[in-house]
Amino acid sequence: MSRVAFFSGDITRSGGTERVSTVIANQLAKREEYTVFFLSLTEQGKKPGYPLDEKIPRTFFSKKWIRPGAGYLPVIWKLICYLKRNRIDILIDIDGVLDVVSLPAKFFTHVKLISWEHFNFYADLGTSYRKIIRRLAARYADAIVTLTEQDRSFYCQNLTIRHTIQTIYNPIDYIQPEKDALTKDYTQKIILSVGRLTDVKGFLRIPQIADGIRKKYPELSFQWLIAGEGEQRAQMEEEIRRWKVEGYVRLLGHIENITEIYKKALVYVMTSRHEGLPMVLLEAKMHGIPCVSFDIITGPSEIIQDRVDGFLVPCTENDRELPEEMVDALGKLLTEEELYRSFAAHTQDNIGKFRLEHVMECWDSLLSSFSS
Repeated sequence: MSRVAFFSGDITRSGGTERVSTVIANQLAKREEYTVFFLSLTEQGKKPGYPLDEKIPRTFFSKKWIRPGAGYLPVIWKLICYLKRNRIDILIDIDGVLDVVSLPAKFFTHVKLISWEHFNFYADLGTSYRKIIRRLAARYADAIVTLTEQDRSFYCQNLTIRHTIQTIYNPIDYIQPEKDALTKDYTQKIILSVGRLTDVKGFLRIPQIADGIRKKYPELSFQWLIAGEGEQRAQMEEEIRRWKVEGYVRLLGHIENITEIYKKALVYVMTSRHEGLPMVLLEAKMHGIPCVSFDIITGPSEIIQDRVDGFLVPCTENDRELPEEMVDALGKLLTEEELYRSFAAHTQDNIGKFRLEHVMECWDSLLSSFSS
């Protein structure tokens, strides 16, 4: 039996990494081969952001957030003691930045370390030391898990990987496939985008794109709904006024029941600058919605089947330049019903690799390789 500990920044947060790590931990806890633990740097909330099996013991090191850098030094010793006390065989860092703590601890224990990358190789999130940590993980971690094959190739092209590197997709089974997608009312031309109103999501480009659609298809009546909140709210409102698309683009703010919005949408659009594995595209596909996305790194090209269930369009070099190909792609889906229905019928063709059963087979194979 392997004793496996998941290591997070704060399991009480409700982000994508917390969601998927609790799903995987819960699944492993159901199996006789594993005893599962959950460890966080801090727990600033009262309970996990997502349901965690009661059999999984939780521990955290500090009630206050620990700033990266010198503040991590005492944590290394605490982690060493934790690993030895609980006889942990495998430690899974669910954010690569935690490797800065786990790698030193690894040398004082027998633990096998898995660095689970939730962003992409080129994303440093404003912290240059992520690049250094990735180099150290490539050399000393027992395995690196990436969210996409494209990101795996970036690691292999840029670093010498000493041990295992494997792509394991995040599971999408928290959403059930939509059965009535093909009967959607095509007269309700609703475009949907979901996410925080931040620079990386590229939402500031939406008003210009909406204006481009309006001018190229003057007879087309559509609504572009943006679900999410964030620091660019005021800028979004300003851009909507600037391009005079108040009647076309609506900011919904934070939505509790996003499923109801997915059910109404005809097309999903992603304007992000970069991603790890964009779960919003998978959510849209599970609802039978054709997607249009910039062909960014990483994720869209492994989710969208270009010209089969959606469109991948090239990014323009200048944010102020109208992405004509995105305007054309949206125009086609909103005006050519036969094309739209064909795309919608194929949205779930390639979902199998993102289903929980397949994902768990990949994790089981990786974990069992350490005991063979």
